[in-house]
Amino acid sequence: MKILDVLFIEPYDDGSHRAFREGLVRRSRHRFTCLSLPARFWKWRMRAAAVWFADLVNFADPTDFTDQVESAGGAARWDLIVTTGMLNVADLRGLLVAPHDRLPLLLYMHENQLTYPLSPQEEFDFHFGFTNILSALAADRVVFNSAFHRDLFLDGLPAYLSKMPEAVPNRIGPRLADKSEVLPVGIERTPHPSGAFAPYLGGPHDPQVGPGWPRDGTAPLILWNHRWEFDKRPDLFAAALTELQAEGHDFNVLLLGDARGHDDLRARLSDRLGRRCLHCGFVTDRAEYDAWLARADIVVSCAEQEYFGISVAEAIHAGAYPVLPRRQVYPSLYRTHCKGKHFYDDDAQLTPLLRNLLTGECGHVCSLPLDCDAFCWDRLIDTYDQLLADVAGTRRRS
Repeated sequence: MKILDVLFIEPYDDGSHRAFREGLVRRSRHRFTCLSLPARFWKWRMRAAAVWFADLVNFADPTDFTDQVESAGGAARWDLIVTTGMLNVADLRGLLVAPHDRLPLLLYMHENQLTYPLSPQEEFDFHFGFTNILSALAADRVVFNSAFHRDLFLDGLPAYLSKMPEAVPNRIGPRLADKSEVLPVGIERTPHPSGAFAPYLGGPHDPQVGPGWPRDGTAPLILWNHRWEFDKRPDLFAAALTELQAEGHDFNVLLLGDARGHDDLRARLSDRLGRRCLHCGFVTDRAEYDAWLARADIVVSCAEQEYFGISVAEAIHAGAYPVLPRRQVYPSLYRTHCKGKHFYDDDAQLTPLLRNLLTGECGHVCSLPLDCDAFCWDRLIDTYDQLLADVAGTRRRS
């Protein structure tokens, strides 16, 4: 396979966006020049970042880029562009000058603004969802992080476009479906050794079955490793723990994840839990984070939107028992692999499911930690490298 020079443009470089960019660049056989902006002012990123990046590409020598660039052998001429859904691809392609305007472009969709829930402080704005549609139309290939996400986006197009009063474009769905595919975000985990056995999770069992549960032999350790924002619904998680604590159940808690702007909720919950809370705060060191994952017995998601869920996949791979909302992506990723009680259908079912786990009523041999090997970067990188090679050849072939 020819080694390509890839320009990676990321307007919102944090969270899953940064994890994807760094994981791909670190493991790919291809060479990358990365242009990025900090993860803030997301609406302005979608509106205007294309102009910023086009100017960088058009009017600056890539070897002169400073704080905008992380380069692994970057080149003055690239074979293709990779970017994500926070960029208006149509604007970028219209602003680039020769020869950059003819570069093949791959668009990776971490999320979309057609179906992303509105925060309590926001009003619906048609512009941002339509920007995603324009970007997908202007890209040569569109990659979604899950089949659930792809289908949600494509199925939502008719209702979204029906908001237009006239001159509604034709066949948007089929046109985008023809160039869309699915590849999960890689997770920063070492694959399990060959011959590893599926562990028993969720309750007392015969020692001959495998390692004990909970892992420390005392109280189950419940993990929250998501952002503390409205779409992850940490308030529902806090309410469930408060109820279980009032009932006298024995458990401990890890309160991880970025709480910027929501420190008050996390602090109140930590104070309420007292000594049950073994750690409270965002963990930046990867080795420390992996050590906490290796101790967690239960990982909980309360997400109002989830199109893949890196934090859940990492915790499951590390051996935590997942408790997940059925209405999000999780059943499409995990249901066919494990028949255990992992999903709740509405908010009222979360606490009873956790209660059953704490009292040992949900235990079973669980294949999910091994199944999540498929999401490890080491398992995915060859597919990504081939995809980049395929996209790089599209414009030349046409």
